[in-house]
Amino acid sequence: MGFGILFFACFLTYFGALTPISAFTYVLGTAMMLWSLYKLSSQNKLFVAASVADFLLFVVSLIIVALYVFGVKNAFYDALITIQVVLSPVVLAILLVAIFYLAKEVELKKIQGWSIVDFIFVCLNVICNVISLFVSSEMVISRLGLVFVVSQVLYASLALFILFNCYARICYEDDVNMEKEETGVAAFDFLNKLFNKATDKNRKNGPGDKGGK
Repeated sequence: MGFGILFFACFLTYFGALTPISAFTYVLGTAMMLWSLYKLSSQNKLFVAASVADFLLFVVSLIIVALYVFGVKNAFYDALITIQVVLSPVVLAILLVAIFYLAKEVELKKIQGWSIVDFIFVCLNVICNVISLFVSSEMVISRLGLVFVVSQVLYASLALFILFNCYARICYEDDVNMEKEETGVAAFDFLNKLFNKATDKNRKNGPGDKGGK
């Protein structure tokens, strides 16, 4: 499946948004997300919906980069930034719903629970952002901004945790040994090393009930 690529794509997109080079990390991250969501689209239609939303985010991000490179910062540029900030968590919200139903199919109850919690964090982030668009008080906006950033860090961190668990517990359906081989790409080999440690620990602990997977 595409959870390995999706893990790094979400890292670039959602943590990259907190950096000064967010214009570029959005483009790279959303492009990687498109590829991984394409690979996951056969699992359920919600991954297709997430890919459509991500494509829109990719196009918006690409236009923002083009305007940024040419030094164009007008009302249109500001409107695109607002669309990007609102659309970004929406993409993740759809993805979390898709993961929830996929986890339900394979009876991974913890991933279902984490997906619900993360969905709540995403909704909190969107609500803070939407309210800030209609509030004029600087004090209220600053407080909403703090909640916005904290909720973004929380939902991005939990999303990565969920995706790693999906990578570790769903992606090896056809892998009898449950081992990830080296790819030659440092980032993916690091993720594979973490995966192999997690699966080794699971073997030693023995099988548990489905709710503890």
